[in-house]
Amino acid sequence: MLLSLAICVACVVPVLGYVYHGIDRLLLAEFQRPLEYRQGNLLKHFDKGGIAELQTSVASRASRAYQDQTAILLVDGKGRKLAGNLAIWPAGLEAPREWAPAMLHRDGAGQSEEFLVLTTRLPSGERLLLGGLLDNRASMQGTLLSALFAAFVLAIPIGLLGSLVIVREMNRMVEAISGVGEQVAAGDLGQRAEIDGSGDPVDHLKCSLNAMLDRIETLVEEHRTLTDALAHDLRSPLTRIHIQVAQALDDAPGRDQRARFDVISQDLDRLLHMLESALEISRAEAGIGRHDFERFDAGEVLRDLCEIYQPAAQAAGVRIEAVCASDLEIYGNHGLVARALANLIDNALKYGADGGEIRLEAAATNTGVHISVADRAKGIPVSRHAEAIRKFGRLDRARSTPGSGLGLSLVTAVASLHRGKLALQENSPGLRATLTLPRAL
Repeated sequence: MLLSLAICVACVVPVLGYVYHGIDRLLLAEFQRPLEYRQGNLLKHFDKGGIAELQTSVASRASRAYQDQTAILLVDGKGRKLAGNLAIWPAGLEAPREWAPAMLHRDGAGQSEEFLVLTTRLPSGERLLLGGLLDNRASMQGTLLSALFAAFVLAIPIGLLGSLVIVREMNRMVEAISGVGEQVAAGDLGQRAEIDGSGDPVDHLKCSLNAMLDRIETLVEEHRTLTDALAHDLRSPLTRIHIQVAQALDDAPGRDQRARFDVISQDLDRLLHMLESALEISRAEAGIGRHDFERFDAGEVLRDLCEIYQPAAQAAGVRIEAVCASDLEIYGNHGLVARALANLIDNALKYGADGGEIRLEAAATNTGVHISVADRAKGIPVSRHAEAIRKFGRLDRARSTPGSGLGLSLVTAVASLHRGKLALQENSPGLRATLTLPRAL
């Protein structure tokens, strides 16, 4: 808005300056015209009767000078006064000279005054000075400056109003595009910018954005379809293999064979769990699950999970506790939120058991709820937080621990489904994973 106002002022100032100088030149021309006419009459007298008649005309004009505020002087070639209402020729004033300002003291005047003078050198060597008092011009300039300043002051609020209208219109167009981007970022790939058909650059930008979103939605849908198809197609044969392995495990006569079948069964369990997690992430990213949203207390979910994980924590030698504030009601998918929090607690038990303590906290904010799971182990370097959240992202020390690398990815997908976010923070020592969920969508 300030930039638009600055442009407006930058345009107004030169225009007002041009108007001022144009009117001043016009006033000056109107001021000079009578003096030029009088000079012409005086020169006619000189042409008609020589210096004597010119001297008589100058003397006659000098006697009436106070009526029309005129300064007039005729001197000979040596600068001696022949006639007029000035005592001497002004120092430094050449002849001939067109329109020059000069301070002149007329006979009988109390002080010097500013005149605009026109000088002429006659063929016989005499010099003639004719000037007009500039007091009317100064008053006209003051009036003109006041009017132009008033116009400038009036242009500022008008410019501000115009700038505000422009800024609001630009903000409206930008917010329309930004709103579409926010909804797409939240997982709703079906959103499109509304096109008004004007063909202006903003409308062209919306068309380009919609074309890009169409392409992205097509690619994401193809990827999701392929992922779901692979997961579904693999889950059935893997389940059958798992059943066959379990039966073979029961029938295996030797300890070595039972151990081998047991290892195969564990790998199949891990693979099935990975496929199930991938399917849940895919469904969450596709927005599936919003139809099951309901209001529930996030603190109650966290306390239930704390109670469920107490035996596992005790077995690992870890103390786990939940600290929850009151009034933590949110609107979301109860099952998915519980699954996401369970994944965070699982990770804390796997990688944070060395710290001996896991703390679950839930607190309310103005617009949502912060739910955090913190441990006191080694934690994750800040530079590798993004890697830990990435799908199938596993840090070096986690590769020796059973897992798929999809736990935090699922939490991120659930947070995105609820238009929330997952943040990893230093706990000094340890890691704090905070899930932020809004109270309402």
